[in-house]
Amino acid sequence: MSASRSTPDPIDVLPAQTVRRLGARDIDDLRRWAAQSGHHFVLVECSDCVDKNAVMKAIGRAFAFPEWYGANLDALYDCLTDLSERGGRGWVIVLERLPHAGRFGAAEQAALLDVFRDARDDFAERGVALRVFYS
Repeated sequence: MSASRSTPDPIDVLPAQTVRRLGARDIDDLRRWAAQSGHHFVLVECSDCVDKNAVMKAIGRAFAFPEWYGANLDALYDCLTDLSERGGRGWVIVLERLPHAGRFGAAEQAALLDVFRDARDDFAERGVALRVFYS
């Protein structure tokens, strides 16, 4: 008699707590995997963003953050850490086409990603997966 093996969800192949480049991962695959495994999926489209303010507003729109969201890094952290209370197994977030020059250069991008890393640590303490990908 052979034991039946359950196939893991494709999302489970990815670390439960991660902030990393999107690389060759397909956004549609991530969206589908999230849906199949009971994760929330949020795509933040940043192709029209030219500065920090525009990126922060795009994030707020994508998440439908509350009106009090101040489009700054502190408010972003507060709103992100509130997400873990919305239920589900976790979150898959894609920050697509983050600007990396001009008025949103390396320092601004690093500060933004640090907020997501801090939120990742908060999610880990609560036992909720947070997978963030950026391009």
